[in-house]
Amino acid sequence: MMPNKFACDQMTAITNAWYNQLCESLQLSYNHFQLFQPVLVAQNNDDLWARIHSVPPKTLKYNSWYYDQPRFFSEYAAIVNQLRFQESSFEESIGEAVYTKWKTYLQGLAQSPPDHTLPTVWFQWALLHAPELANTGRSALASELLIKSGLAALRAYQGPNARSPELLPAYADLISTLQASPSVAFEWNSINGKPDVSNTWVPANDPNLFGLWTGSWCGFLLNQKFAQHPISIAACFEHVSVVAVTPGPWYHAGLLHLALASRSVPPWNSAAGWDKYFGQDGSLNYAIGAVVAVDGISLTIYSDAAFAPEEQALIGSQVHMGYWPMYCPQTSAVVRNELTFDGGKMTIRCQSAPGKPVIIGGNVFRIGQYLGGN
Repeated sequence: MMPNKFACDQMTAITNAWYNQLCESLQLSYNHFQLFQPVLVAQNNDDLWARIHSVPPKTLKYNSWYYDQPRFFSEYAAIVNQLRFQESSFEESIGEAVYTKWKTYLQGLAQSPPDHTLPTVWFQWALLHAPELANTGRSALASELLIKSGLAALRAYQGPNARSPELLPAYADLISTLQASPSVAFEWNSINGKPDVSNTWVPANDPNLFGLWTGSWCGFLLNQKFAQHPISIAACFEHVSVVAVTPGPWYHAGLLHLALASRSVPPWNSAAGWDKYFGQDGSLNYAIGAVVAVDGISLTIYSDAAFAPEEQALIGSQVHMGYWPMYCPQTSAVVRNELTFDGGKMTIRCQSAPGKPVIIGGNVFRIGQYLGGN
């Protein structure tokens, strides 16, 4: 029997309402914010960077169990390794006759100019000898120089002794930033919640989300029962900050812009290259430009549903997985989840240790926006 395709509607509705409440209370952008499911409890650079390096899907709720996303570094490196602007391409762009005169000029110099000066040297020479091609040739040489530079920057991050591709913020920087950031507290209830997400950057429902605990299907009858009864939340974050994400020295924004701006060969070494990464179903259409970090979480969730003893036992067995709406996995050093029942009605308490960053989401940008365009 096929599962009811509408079975997750109520779970989607309360999660959409929680998304809207976070945007309102934490002053997040409806044009960019993406909620992480489960949240990331980072404890070092590797934990933090692993999630940030994911290319985000086009969804308001990024369920990292459901979406198998490529890494930003891997996609970037693959693109750079497909870009070429060889000497033959430069000759083609300016014509054989002008190219011959240019090479003769270079050979007549007492000392060959350094590679990084070639675009300027060409431009000054071409203003006298081929003014109509001055800008064309300079652009071609600049592109060639940019590609060589980008390939050189990647060498340390590829191969058997590759370095880990760094990002900012580092874990220690994130802790320092949070300590200087403000606190936020608010209350929410599902009766007055606003599930309409039509004015967000992903206006359609995206029901690939969990139910009551991490890993549970949202259409499971127990989860429907939870979602269909009133829920209230009291939330307090000791510190909240939106922290910009900056790639390390392996990354050249100008090189990625060159790849995005031109579909031609060159700079691509194949006519299919651009579409693979930036086309309608391309693998690098979005990037995480910032993370939303909190610490000192105090979250109390009250459900008005009456759960039977066997349901209580099942819910209680999942306390380590973390519950809706943030799905904080329990770790003794950072997160504590507590579950109590009174007359079958459930109260969940989630607390995280101060000074321990928890990433609850990120700001997502289309790749053109990420590079400073529209």
